[in-house]
Amino acid sequence: MNSSSMGYSPLTRRQLLITGTGLITLTGLTLSGCAPSSESVDARKGSATWDAIVIGAGASGLGAARELANASKKVVVLEARDRIGGRMWTDTTSMGIPVERGGELIHGSDVSTWELVEAGGLKTRKWSKSVSRFNTSGAWVDQATWEFYTFPEGKPTVPNPLPEPTATETAKEYLEKLGIKRSNYPLSLLVIEVDSEQFEAIPAKFMVEDLQEALDARPSGMLPDDGYGDYRVLGGYKQILEPLKAGITIELGTRVQQIDYTEKGVSVHAGGETWEGRSVVIALPGGVLQNGDITFNPPLPANRAKGFESIVYLPVFKGLLEFEQPVVPEEWDLMETYDALPPVIWNASSGSPDYTGQVLVSWATGDAARELLELPEDQRHQASLDTVRGIAGDQGLHFKTASTYDWSKDEFSLGAYPGPFSQREGLHDPLNDVIFWAGMTTSTIHSSRDSGIIAAGQVLAVLQAKA
Repeated sequence: MNSSSMGYSPLTRRQLLITGTGLITLTGLTLSGCAPSSESVDARKGSATWDAIVIGAGASGLGAARELANASKKVVVLEARDRIGGRMWTDTTSMGIPVERGGELIHGSDVSTWELVEAGGLKTRKWSKSVSRFNTSGAWVDQATWEFYTFPEGKPTVPNPLPEPTATETAKEYLEKLGIKRSNYPLSLLVIEVDSEQFEAIPAKFMVEDLQEALDARPSGMLPDDGYGDYRVLGGYKQILEPLKAGITIELGTRVQQIDYTEKGVSVHAGGETWEGRSVVIALPGGVLQNGDITFNPPLPANRAKGFESIVYLPVFKGLLEFEQPVVPEEWDLMETYDALPPVIWNASSGSPDYTGQVLVSWATGDAARELLELPEDQRHQASLDTVRGIAGDQGLHFKTASTYDWSKDEFSLGAYPGPFSQREGLHDPLNDVIFWAGMTTSTIHSSRDSGIIAAGQVLAVLQAKA
């Protein structure tokens, strides 16, 4: 999920995707550690006081639980779903290969996810070629070239460096003020709209750096290779969770209704059972907390509750189409056509051993995603097929299997991930040294896991201080 992306303009486009908790250094991390056996304590009967109760078995919750277990703490994870992973959901039954309904990519080769890939001996496929075009009749442009930054109607005469936008100015208003028409947008600007909100909505501050980069770009040639890339885990993303969950007590189908807390500890109530703990790590999506699905006793401070209300999710559309044989070039990993709806297609099957078909993902965000999600499912499939037909140049194409999933209607997430308007500051501060927070506003798998590690570190510090 999520989403969202690549190598040509790594710092700017990448920042759109990797919002939320920043990276941290994970030196010498032990993944298997000395976790308590799942048979060692009767979690359901509350026969023991847990050092930490983790609510949510997504990447953030499991990231926290792993750290706590490695520190020899008694930890239990309560998960409302009948599976782990949260918005990482590898579907192994719908198509000829495992497909990702949520988060799909590892964004960069320097993120903490690689420890999990290496721990599991997993194979990955790096995206090698991404292409864009202005419209269905336009020429394809390799996103790894400076041509990606070219103004199609000529470089505009504007102040250089660019003036600061006002606090309320949208990207569209800012570009109009500079006299830059949409027909003269570089492809490197249009790519922002397919990863975030469209320019009618997104604040100008989110694209000024990209516009400046286009103004300063060289006239031709390849971009320097900085080593950054996007990777898929062959055989399913969920495999990276194996070293996180090993030996940890995880209670599935356990939906928490209430958390009672004092400075001495917590009582977590779910399905008629109670778990007693010295601390709790809440690793739930912001939409669930915003929705008030858990009652806190005493109520949370007003500023914290107000903070949850300020979490704003980005609409995301992700469709999956399976074809009997490859229908777009196998060497093209990402294809973006900016007048199409959905505008983005990527290859989700390249590198899959012994697979002769092709699975393509269709993608949109912001208002474009809203428009698609309002359609009946068969019309969403048709819209995605139309984009693929335009790329393939074959109006007679038909898919074998198709599927979409609307995360905003998933009762356990109520959204894909927070967008550019969402509040992120101050929401993860511990409460009374017994309630700790992870995930919530993260938008990538690695930033979610990192936030869990940070929360676990806070718990361990408090437990040590109280010892």
